[in-house]
Amino acid sequence: MAAVTDGKEILAKLHQLPVIPVVVQEVISSFSDPDLDSTALAHKIAQDQGLTAKVLRVANSAFYGLPRQISSMQDAVLVMGFNHIRSLALSAGFVHAFPVTGSSRFDRHAYWKHSFRVAAYARALAKCLRHDQEMAFMAGMFHDIGQLVLDTCMQEQFASVLEQQKESGQSLIEIEQMLFGFDHALIGAEVARRWNFPRAIEHAIRHWRIPEHEPFEPVTGMVHVAVLLAGGLSGEALMGNFPATLRERLQMTWERIEACLPQPDQLDAGTNLMLSA
Repeated sequence: MAAVTDGKEILAKLHQLPVIPVVVQEVISSFSDPDLDSTALAHKIAQDQGLTAKVLRVANSAFYGLPRQISSMQDAVLVMGFNHIRSLALSAGFVHAFPVTGSSRFDRHAYWKHSFRVAAYARALAKCLRHDQEMAFMAGMFHDIGQLVLDTCMQEQFASVLEQQKESGQSLIEIEQMLFGFDHALIGAEVARRWNFPRAIEHAIRHWRIPEHEPFEPVTGMVHVAVLLAGGLSGEALMGNFPATLRERLQMTWERIEACLPQPDQLDAGTNLMLSA
């Protein structure tokens, strides 16, 4: 395995990352634009036919269970709301930029499937707990984006990390820190900053494994819980897997969130369409 000196080396290779389409860059920027013209941005999204087709496929899936078929971006915004469509468009844009490929040991299909599940659970939690649903969805969708960055910019070294994880059972974070002196959470947060993601999402990417990191961000805590949900935990087993102080900060009980959570078959319907060509 070729040596990696420090995180600066990988950050110097960010030019190897796929070019993010202009419309997707505008979607990212829109989160920090207090004077956003949502109608104009929705029109720009609609001009990208591939992006629009992917968004509409997911919107019309069993995951959302809408009462009628949505046939256009304008219709989608009318039925689902601009914020909801904006987060779907951002997700679809990144799935397209980092497509599933068989050229590495990193399973991008499994990665995106897991990410969509975490995003869906994070949004459901935000709805129940009365936080920003779309911010939670995006934080869930991109919570491990650093893994994609490593697979793109240092594929050989990252493949060795994956092999060592498989053999040892250690976490990726532990192995990366041992071999590289940095980890994909750090790299992911830095890339999110450079892409101008909202600060709350950058915080979630960096700290979702330690959700009580100060300053506390509710979205980071919700992503932490969403990852546990995506891993199959529920009920008391779920509630016992994170600190009581986090439950208190989020004002979360199993009784409060249970009815809000999507069913596994709904999640798979949305994921499969997000990943389809």
